[in-house]
Amino acid sequence: MNESSNRKLLDMGFWLVFFGLIYVVILIKIATGNYINRNVFFGTYSILIVLYIFSRFLLSYLHRSVPLANDYEPTVAFVVPAKNEGENIYETLRRFSEVDYPGEKIEVIAINDGSTDTTLAEMRRAARDIAPRVARVEVVDWKQNRGKRHGMHEGVRRSRSEIVIFIDSDSFIEPSCVRHLVKYFTIPEIGAVSGHTDVYNHDENVLTRMQALRYYIAFKVYKAAESIFGIVTCCPGCCSAYRKSYLDEFIDEWLHQTFLGKECTFGDDRSLTNYVLRNYRAAYSSEAKAYTVVPNNFKTYRKQQQRWKKSWVRETFIAASFIWKKDTVAALFFYSYIFLAFAAPIVFVHAVMWEPIFYGILPIIYLSGLFLMLLLHGVYYRIYTQDRNWFPAVVSYWFYTVILMWQLPWAVVTIADNHWGTR
Repeated sequence: MNESSNRKLLDMGFWLVFFGLIYVVILIKIATGNYINRNVFFGTYSILIVLYIFSRFLLSYLHRSVPLANDYEPTVAFVVPAKNEGENIYETLRRFSEVDYPGEKIEVIAINDGSTDTTLAEMRRAARDIAPRVARVEVVDWKQNRGKRHGMHEGVRRSRSEIVIFIDSDSFIEPSCVRHLVKYFTIPEIGAVSGHTDVYNHDENVLTRMQALRYYIAFKVYKAAESIFGIVTCCPGCCSAYRKSYLDEFIDEWLHQTFLGKECTFGDDRSLTNYVLRNYRAAYSSEAKAYTVVPNNFKTYRKQQQRWKKSWVRETFIAASFIWKKDTVAALFFYSYIFLAFAAPIVFVHAVMWEPIFYGILPIIYLSGLFLMLLLHGVYYRIYTQDRNWFPAVVSYWFYTVILMWQLPWAVVTIADNHWGTR
């Protein structure tokens, strides 16, 4: 039996495990179904979380890409704001010269946002190297740090192109990425497109492997499911494209967005997506691939996740004010997820603290159920990526989910704090 046959047989086995896990979860829900009669809140959460996760897998399966449009080649601008990314910025910019797209239709705008390391020198080195292969390269040097949002706005303001592609300063695109982003803009209603981003440093340690699993599922399953309705709720900065004519309608307002009386300084990508979604649609392109460097230590990861949670809280409630106008089914999923997200810490405290202390009931069912659902994600990840280190990533995913459960309520409490918080 050759290697290809062995792989197919192994994949078949993992698919059996995947559907077997679904079957086991359904059996558990049936066996514990009377719980909803004893406690409506916790019973509803238990059923809804399973239905929501299963719906993501089903909808992502139904997600279809649009065909390449080789006769549609709009001008594109890569916009890269960066602060203290001297280690990665050269490679980020260099890859723009290798994309499968006409060089005369590409401009690159890099913004050095008050860096104190070698970022500016690396930007200028990259600009010299890629200049012969693109139409225009511009390096903007700010001596004082202004923040990512200001950098993104500056790039849009200076751009002369039809499509603006934001790339984080520690992200690297594949050559075919541009064509798979711009093909969606043949649809007039599309205002933004999220590419697919995987973790560049996934083999560094258990934490980065766990993030590789999370990234893959977040894009391949959850963004694909949202894309069915044209409502991708966050086109991330690691690799996303926007129609510039639509950006021009609100980019100045977005720059000075305020919340609770303070100008917003985090959650820039999710916020920009919200501005697009008010009047247009946002899609996900699984073929537009990029890679990003993720935190390799718990302290940095914790700070990143806390910042993301805060932006999620703010922008989710902003989106909740208009998402019902977009699509009824998508809106039901959206509001269901809000309930699930805010109920999760309550369910956690009830299962891990309340019941053991007052009733002597150990949280075996809760923790096992959480692990089964994460294992379902892990098996799916293993099937498509062939990553042999997938199981430690699942265990790590389970561990960090339990440990960081407190972050959402803390994000609500500290929502007015505008500290950026990653470094």
